[in-house]
Amino acid sequence: MLWLAVVLPTLSLEVFASRPAPFAVIEDAVVVACDDQARARGVTSGLSVGQACALCPSLSWRGRDRQAEAALLEGLASLAYGLSPHVVARPEGVLLRFTDQASPVGDPQRLMAHAEAVLGAAQYVFTIAVAPTAACAWLCARGGLRSLWTARDPWRQGLRSLPISHLPLGTSVQAACQALGLYEIGELLDMPRAGLIRRFGAGLVQVLEDLMGERAPTEPFWTPAPQFRRRLLFAFPVATETALWFALQRIIGEWVTVLQARAACARRVTIMLTYEDRSAGSQVLTLARPEREAPVLMRLVRERLRDLRPPSAIVAVALQSPLERAEMDNLPLWRDGQWYEQGFRGFVDRLHARLGHDAVRFLSLQADHRPERATVERPWSPLCGAGPRPCFMPERPLWLLDPPERLAVVGAAPQCRGVLRFLQGPERLETGWWDGPVVRDYFVAINPHQERLWVFRTPQSEWFLQGYFA
Repeated sequence: MLWLAVVLPTLSLEVFASRPAPFAVIEDAVVVACDDQARARGVTSGLSVGQACALCPSLSWRGRDRQAEAALLEGLASLAYGLSPHVVARPEGVLLRFTDQASPVGDPQRLMAHAEAVLGAAQYVFTIAVAPTAACAWLCARGGLRSLWTARDPWRQGLRSLPISHLPLGTSVQAACQALGLYEIGELLDMPRAGLIRRFGAGLVQVLEDLMGERAPTEPFWTPAPQFRRRLLFAFPVATETALWFALQRIIGEWVTVLQARAACARRVTIMLTYEDRSAGSQVLTLARPEREAPVLMRLVRERLRDLRPPSAIVAVALQSPLERAEMDNLPLWRDGQWYEQGFRGFVDRLHARLGHDAVRFLSLQADHRPERATVERPWSPLCGAGPRPCFMPERPLWLLDPPERLAVVGAAPQCRGVLRFLQGPERLETGWWDGPVVRDYFVAINPHQERLWVFRTPQSEWFLQGYFA
């Protein structure tokens, strides 16, 4: 087997968008991570806040958010699931299992290059390594070693020269090894296992057995969630559209990468904002067709937030969307009406994003032979065109007048910008006494200006204009 390890060394920093420099993340008044500028001024993990501020007076910091870190790792695992169906989630990254000979993208070299390209497109800060065992790959990735070892390589020999400090051992065990003059992993491997157990306990031997592949991995494989959810915190409250869109671009980039890796698509998107006054708001975008292209989704989200007026500064932004495995529309062989339909649904999505869901409406037919009651206005939904499409009769105009317009009558002939000439009719429409009795004789007529009209006559010989034909 071949294992690929991905470690996020700056995980606690990555959950904050628009970080001012120098910046640090603290937990229990102790620094747990800092950026390069803070590190250049002497700030390191383990220092107290007071010590860090003494070394770097301009240091900015925020408390650690483990919930946001878990959400970021969930997105990383979902992205990795598109590369391999065998993913192991860990607190600092993920492990992916492949065969030693090949992967879905080719040989191990291409596999590693493809994984780096996918992770880079999602804007992760990561270290990566490939090795025949999960423990070895994880050890190299956590140590920042970009190793690429297969079962045919002398990976055990290369592993022997690595320092013992890379091993996941307690501080007491690390100190005891240094006291005995043990600094490299090879020196531990050469010692009798029974003696190591007596001196350090069984935990050290189990770590070595995992490292050398002498024990089968016991960690369960990760199960993908049915939806994508990503939340970013701002280091300080922001009130500008530029800062908000910077964070959303990062989330949408990761979202699109996950959609493409999982062969999924999006139909419904919820954008959640948390404000400085502890209130929250959400914007829901429902798409007329499934989508997973980055430019389209970014444009729709930007249009949806175009007229956003937050009540106060924004402290966090989140995006949530179900991962649907609906098949994308296939392109037709000939440029027929399907091209028009795809363009129309994209146009409706843009209207939804700009105007809101209730502002886009359509006419739906209902069973009533009276023209003014045969259609009803409803909000547009992606399922509008899912059922059988109604067939409009050619003698029924789409443009109806409400109420009908009374026509002048000269010598028993109706007038509408001139004398009307009848093309079709009469057609009798009549309702029952229980439903507001109506008796009408409809005609399709044309006037001297070549306008096709739909007119009707009442039993009292009154004429009315009901609608226009296009």
